[in-house]
Amino acid sequence: MSEPPYDTPPAPRPEQTTQPRMRSVPYRTPFISAGLFALINYWAAFSILVVLPLFLIDPTLMAQRALIGCVAFYFLSAIASFLKRRKVLCPLCKGTPLLSTRAHVHPKAFRIFPLDHGTTATLALIFTQTFRCMFCGSRFDLLKPKPPRHECGHAHQDSLS
Repeated sequence: MSEPPYDTPPAPRPEQTTQPRMRSVPYRTPFISAGLFALINYWAAFSILVVLPLFLIDPTLMAQRALIGCVAFYFLSAIASFLKRRKVLCPLCKGTPLLSTRAHVHPKAFRIFPLDHGTTATLALIFTQTFRCMFCGSRFDLLKPKPPRHECGHAHQDSLS
């Protein structure tokens, strides 16, 4: 008697994910420019790693100038990258998620083992267009569109007139 009179399939359950949904960032420009300057800085570091063995194998004047140019370019790009990453603030907690500080990190903060949290967030920003703030633990997606603005005040003012 507890059986239903007709046979129906069970209602589909929505898939439950273990990770909360990602948030969108209101202003993408600082994140994109910080990622671009960080990528230039990483390329400069890679150029030093390429030119240094060439200089050690054949220490000519041309190799010396190439090494000095690569080192100078690395230091200039490191300063520019630091300043750009310093400008980027988490939309939620206003921390600097692309620079590591000695502040306490959130338990959900992720890092690749030999790197620190800021470098991991910068690499994630460059390659996946997402990052996790190390201070509040929230995930952000640069490609996610901004939520529509609710204009409650305008609707209320229209009903008053």
